[in-house]
Amino acid sequence: MKTKLLLSLALALTTAALAHERITLGPNGGRVIFVDSPTTPNVEFLVNKEGRAEITLLDVDRKPLPPGARTVTVTGGPRASAKRLATELKDGRFVTEPVPSGAPYAVVLQIKESPDAKALTLRVNYDPTPAKSGKPEYLDDSVNEGSGPSIQVPDTLAGLFGEINQHHAELKDNFKGKKYEPMDEVTQAFTVLLKALPAKSGAQAAAVQPLVDALVADLTAIAHANAARRLPDAAKNVESLNAGLLKLAQHYPSTVTRDNRN
Repeated sequence: MKTKLLLSLALALTTAALAHERITLGPNGGRVIFVDSPTTPNVEFLVNKEGRAEITLLDVDRKPLPPGARTVTVTGGPRASAKRLATELKDGRFVTEPVPSGAPYAVVLQIKESPDAKALTLRVNYDPTPAKSGKPEYLDDSVNEGSGPSIQVPDTLAGLFGEINQHHAELKDNFKGKKYEPMDEVTQAFTVLLKALPAKSGAQAAAVQPLVDALVADLTAIAHANAARRLPDAAKNVESLNAGLLKLAQHYPSTVTRDNRN
């Protein structure tokens, strides 16, 4: 019965719309999946040269984590023939039998942190088609260009505040929904945008610099809580960030800051 349910889940995920996703790579060059677990915060998925899936558990710093008592179940394949793949523990990672042909399709991972624990269900879109970068689509991190730490800072102050407002809204949404991977990107990009503000502030530069420093410190604390999968621990930092942005907006015309005074 459990196998049938897992196969049904794999089929449902395969038919879901595959929207643009940010791609984070792990220490072995595989795709990182963000997990809602403080003890197993990340999982790396990679199909090796033999066509076998390798699943490596990663810690908060995305370094290999000893499996311990954890077990991993892997299901994948085209919608008409998705199946559970035989898996063995090898060199500290879980390795499957050769994955089915017919990709792209969804691969579903179920991780149990102990024999009696509830399974954590994860999904990755496995598409080995070569991208323009030369990497397989599921590992093509060139799609991250212009986001996170590589975000482009607008030339104008009004444009910069437009980005700040947008990222503030995204951060609040990600915090509320415990959206760990988007939060990872947003905290990185938000930091870049705020650090660029004093240089565009003219006579207000000296006055806003301490405010920016405090906001960046809050973002750092939020990023650390996000990496540890303990976002509620950063609730006070989110409140501080909200208040700090209101103080920051007071140094600029409302036509520039727009909704930061609301």
